[in-house]
Amino acid sequence: MIVEKRRLEDFTLLNVEGAIKLGESAAFFAETLERTLSQESGHVLVDLSKIREMDSTGLGELVDYLGRFKDRRRKLVLIKPSDQIRNLLRTTRLDNLFPIHDSLDEALEAET
Repeated sequence: MIVEKRRLEDFTLLNVEGAIKLGESAAFFAETLERTLSQESGHVLVDLSKIREMDSTGLGELVDYLGRFKDRRRKLVLIKPSDQIRNLLRTTRLDNLFPIHDSLDEALEAET
């Protein structure tokens, strides 16, 4: 898994590539979210357009950090999830909990 982190105005953008599933990739993703939560300010945008696979472990990490960000009055925003990830979010009814946008521009406009 590869994660590129950038600051965009009052947001932190995480461009994530690869898979988020049981094992090292989910642990690395969680560590990245934890560092971002503790070291950065503002809302966090997670671009999932290059994630080819996510299992329940990866989904669990997202849900866990959604709560942690909310506790600090910050948002964890998902951008461009694949059809597989959208279906997973829809099936688990988590699509109602996460702000989800189809593009970075849409997310920046909606979450400002």
